Amino acid sequence: MLPHTLRPIVALALLTAMLLSCQRETADTIFTNARIYTLDQDNPIAESIVVRGERIVYAGNEAEAMEVAGNHANVVDLEGQWVIPGLTESHMHFEGLGRNMLLAPLDIYWLPLDELTSKLEEAAQEAEEGDWIVARGYNDAIWEDTPHRSMLDEVSPKNPVVLRRYCGHAHFVNSMALEKAGVTADTPDPDAGSIVKDPHGEPSGVLVSAAGALVTQHIPPDPELTDEEELEALRLGSNALLEAGITTVHDMTRSDLFEVARRSEAYEKGLLRVRLMDAVDAETARIMGEPFIGLHGDRYTIRWVKKFVDGSLGGRGAALMEPYADMPGETGALRALGQDEEAYASLVAELLELGFSTRTHSIGDRGNHITLNAFEQAMDMTGKNPEQARLVVEHAQILHPDDVQRFADGRIIASMQPVHATEDMLFVEDRIGYERALEGAYAWRSILDHNGIIAAGSDYGVSPYNPFYGLHAAVTRQDRDNNPQDGWIPEQRMTRQEALEAYTIGPAFVEFSEDLKGQLKEGMLADFIVIDRDYFEIPQEEIHEIKVLKTVLGGEIVYEY
Repeated sequence: MLPHTLRPIVALALLTAMLLSCQRETADTIFTNARIYTLDQDNPIAESIVVRGERIVYAGNEAEAMEVAGNHANVVDLEGQWVIPGLTESHMHFEGLGRNMLLAPLDIYWLPLDELTSKLEEAAQEAEEGDWIVARGYNDAIWEDTPHRSMLDEVSPKNPVVLRRYCGHAHFVNSMALEKAGVTADTPDPDAGSIVKDPHGEPSGVLVSAAGALVTQHIPPDPELTDEEELEALRLGSNALLEAGITTVHDMTRSDLFEVARRSEAYEKGLLRVRLMDAVDAETARIMGEPFIGLHGDRYTIRWVKKFVDGSLGGRGAALMEPYADMPGETGALRALGQDEEAYASLVAELLELGFSTRTHSIGDRGNHITLNAFEQAMDMTGKNPEQARLVVEHAQILHPDDVQRFADGRIIASMQPVHATEDMLFVEDRIGYERALEGAYAWRSILDHNGIIAAGSDYGVSPYNPFYGLHAAVTRQDRDNNPQDGWIPEQRMTRQEALEAYTIGPAFVEFSEDLKGQLKEGMLADFIVIDRDYFEIPQEEIHEIKVLKTVLGGEIVYEY
């Protein structure tokens, strides 16, 4: 027991500690000494941000920030660096990011043909005879030779090989894979897919869209991850995005309720920190009955249903109004959803009544036309206006000129991936010809000139998730070697302001989160990033080189270089 003479001293010390603790918990944080691009039209540039809890309570000059925060504020000196709002990845496949980091699958992304076959030969030598060799990422647009199964047979004669195109909508396989799947010259094309034939009428080894399943269904399943590994994959993916400056991600891989529960567990354990907006399939939405919004402190929301209407342009699976220029008679693969517009519209309307917005993969001009029809009909059927519905066309890569105005004033939202234009420019004109490309390929400027809303992303694992690659592509229409010199169809470029808004304000609107995210002003979540150079002032060819120095999420520094 303490002596009576010490009790008042100890009591005072405890009281002081409690008071200091309370001050630490309630004290504001001032992030200062920076050039802060707020994207707030009324206050576009600030030098300080005051954060209380997870929200911004002030953005402006340092002197006023100090007055707002008081004497006990925590001060973070940003040392004259540059700040922009946290970026949103508006379309990616999040579940694959952490898994790829954990499992390190065979990487063939955009390899030249000789390097790809060399890597496959090494894999075949290391594999047991008969084992399947599976990889994703090839891009035949950078090869001089047309893909043929014989190229794979030569390096892997005793192992079935299945390569998925980087776009995800075509496969390239060897003869053994075709044999194991029972695919021959007499095998009919499946619905919404095609078996490409060689000049002799035999399968070439290229399977477009749904035809890929003829072979992939025979691949033995990967070993299941343990619960601990699944959680670790979520942690790895979350941290990688925060390091890249991405504070919110839209996951366009449809989660089931088991995955929703796993992600909730990851949040509860502090493993998953990035803000995650999830999509589900229609049946899961019906089971849920209503969206799950703002779980785990505005970190986790499920309010979208993801659908598909066609395939990819590179794989010739995108549904076109006129035939492919390099494959006469072929107009692409229209999925079942797009074959009955009335049923399509009814489904979207049903989901709207439940509170779910639909986001549909639509790439070709025919696919986009059908999706736009269905979306407009669904709004008419439900009586919901565009602001209530917030229906999203995913990709919107090739648009008929008459359909561009249907995005006007945000009536329907375009979720687009700027890097796709600078990757796909290698083959777009081969697929649809220059005139059609000029009229409606990756038509960002045309949509924005109609006051449309664009939400930008990468579509990882199709393309790299680094958002500065996308910002660079949006502003320049060039690849990361800054080619072509003046940009590909440069008339469709975005301004730097528009591009940044496509990674911030646009996605926030898609989420119904425009009062929480996208700008740095009072009342908004304190999500922002500190970068190593001035996005608005550096030469545009350097935008893709920007590095993230700090990522702040809800006022907390969650990544530091």
